[in-house]
Amino acid sequence: MFLKGILPVMIILLFTAAILVSGCSESTAYVYSGDEESSVTITDSYGREVTIPSDIDSIVCSSGGTCTRYITYMESSDLFIGIESGEEENETNRPYVLVNPQFADLPVASTKSDGANLEQIMVLDPDVIFTAGTTVTNESGETASPADIMQSKTGIPVVAFSSGSFSDDESLEKMFAGFRIIGEALGKEERAEELIRYIEDSKADLIERTADIPESEIKTAFIGGLSHSGAHGLMSTSSQYVPFEWCNVANIAATDSDISSSDFSKESLIYADPDYIFIDAGTLNVEDEIGGFEDIKSTVFSDLKAVKSGDVYATLPYNSRATNYATVLADAYYIGKTVYPEKFGDIDAEEKADEIYTMFVGEPVFDRLNEICNNQGFKKVNLE
Repeated sequence: MFLKGILPVMIILLFTAAILVSGCSESTAYVYSGDEESSVTITDSYGREVTIPSDIDSIVCSSGGTCTRYITYMESSDLFIGIESGEEENETNRPYVLVNPQFADLPVASTKSDGANLEQIMVLDPDVIFTAGTTVTNESGETASPADIMQSKTGIPVVAFSSGSFSDDESLEKMFAGFRIIGEALGKEERAEELIRYIEDSKADLIERTADIPESEIKTAFIGGLSHSGAHGLMSTSSQYVPFEWCNVANIAATDSDISSSDFSKESLIYADPDYIFIDAGTLNVEDEIGGFEDIKSTVFSDLKAVKSGDVYATLPYNSRATNYATVLADAYYIGKTVYPEKFGDIDAEEKADEIYTMFVGEPVFDRLNEICNNQGFKKVNLE
């Protein structure tokens, strides 16, 4: 490609010139230089029309983990020629990184603190930049897309997609739309639909298994030690914990608030006295407070019925550089199997986890993830 191998001074000059036109927020600021037969125009998740090569050979991401994860879900991680900082770690609870050890050898194209390194990206000269896009308001009060700004500055097409989430039907549809945008751009439409079907079928399966449980027999539970922006202690929880919602388990921390991650008070936990307590194994990495596996042994909680009955269990951590959705599903099946064993009689939680990981990232990585968690995942917590 044209930019590859040119002198650094030319890169600097080109970058400087691009900055002069960075005020332009129209996606048409980029014009694909290939012929029409070798290009395709797609509409990304934010209504931007982007012309990209028909056959993409190289990409970089800019979005703090979500983009790299989704590209891996689309079986296209071999296209990366640069990586986001943090994705080169060898010991991580992110399944998509575990199956891509080559990430450690790639140059860093963006950092968590500074965002995309546009000069480095221009040197790498990928065919396309992917980003989990958002919109921003500029000084004139107009809504602009960071993807347009990046595209104008680099002269490289930028495809922005919505990350979505499992949190509700609307968010799930946004996730699926993001999968389809990536699939269309990379020629992976069938793969996108395969993954969408798998998620839809898994959600339906979990809900159907527990849908007929009488209200009087629904179990209550607490999830503690949840990671968010780092590891936390026992009282870090979520009011919108998807594995509970999809398995018909009553979340004692549920609220009407839109804020999902929160800290629960010890007094509230004691008062609610749930039937089951689950602790995210990410709490093993806590540094500035007592870890959840130790805290639950405190005499403060000794009278909780879940502690007395030994119904305290460990789940695998799923929050690391945003949400690792394969682990959310794996945890859901484990929780369903634990709380309603008669409804999940055909499920071996560890085997199911590996089926899920194989679908999402191409390899059964439960044992590797659990080893990072001191092999405490999907087990009772030792309360002695």
